[in-house]
Amino acid sequence: MKKFIIGLLKAIGYFGIYFGMQILVSTVYSIAVVVPVVVEYIIGGYDLTDPVILEQYMNDIMQPVLEATMALTIISGILTLGLLWLIFVCRKKKFAKEIGLRKISLGTIPPIFLMGLGFNVLTGVVLSALPESWLGSYEETSSMAFMGEYWVTFLGTAIVAPIVEEVIFRGLAYSRMKKGMPKVWAVILTSVLFGVAHGHPVWMLYTFVFGLLLIWVLERTKSLVAPMVLHIGYNLCAVLQMLLPADAPDWAGIALIAAAAVVAAIGIIWFLLIPKVPAPAEDNLPANESTAIDTIATEAEETVKDIIS
Repeated sequence: MKKFIIGLLKAIGYFGIYFGMQILVSTVYSIAVVVPVVVEYIIGGYDLTDPVILEQYMNDIMQPVLEATMALTIISGILTLGLLWLIFVCRKKKFAKEIGLRKISLGTIPPIFLMGLGFNVLTGVVLSALPESWLGSYEETSSMAFMGEYWVTFLGTAIVAPIVEEVIFRGLAYSRMKKGMPKVWAVILTSVLFGVAHGHPVWMLYTFVFGLLLIWVLERTKSLVAPMVLHIGYNLCAVLQMLLPADAPDWAGIALIAAAAVVAAIGIIWFLLIPKVPAPAEDNLPANESTAIDTIATEAEETVKDIIS
């Protein structure tokens, strides 16, 4: 039970760093934007009881913040990775090793990437079957997340977010939880945490399922690079779909869905044909055994030094 609680607390702690950095960066930016606007309206003597002026006032405050959402995501993500790296350096641990960033066969990357592209389109198909009452607020929230310059959206959604989220949820949260509890619980709790991080109920629903897929890929490859590639492919497809014309004919959508199904199937079959990577030796050791081996190695090294001297 003690290991269970410790593993869960560590996972929540890393999630707290990730979420806290987002809040900090957003708050600092919001203050920098809001204060000048408030001062301008106060000095200008605007009547905020006037509905028209009040609406303009709220728009002047909110619009810059919404347009900067993705840029703030990029900044907070980079700062989160920097802070985590610094924490592990101070603890004299290798960051890449702690998050499971191991080498991966180049032949493994294409099928994983194809799975990401295909599953994104199939996710859209499933979402289209949901009630309109569910999709209204979801589409509004999604559109706000993709406001701003396209290249910023591309960088934040397709590159930074997948890397940062994989480090936090699969590299740190999942790896810590599975050391202190049955793996199935670690898988479920990590995926729940991943879903909660996305806020909207619809996002929570499909990111939970996507989280299960990401862990499956991680467990077969034993490298965080694999879920990063899958996540990048998934998000990249969403960004590329923004370039499609809004008045595209129905047959184009049907063709896209069919192509996505084929691509996803090819990716899965191809990936399953690749042999599963065995777990690294250190991952198979209980924490106390690992500590004992480290202690023995240290003592042996000191003994050798004494003999030489």
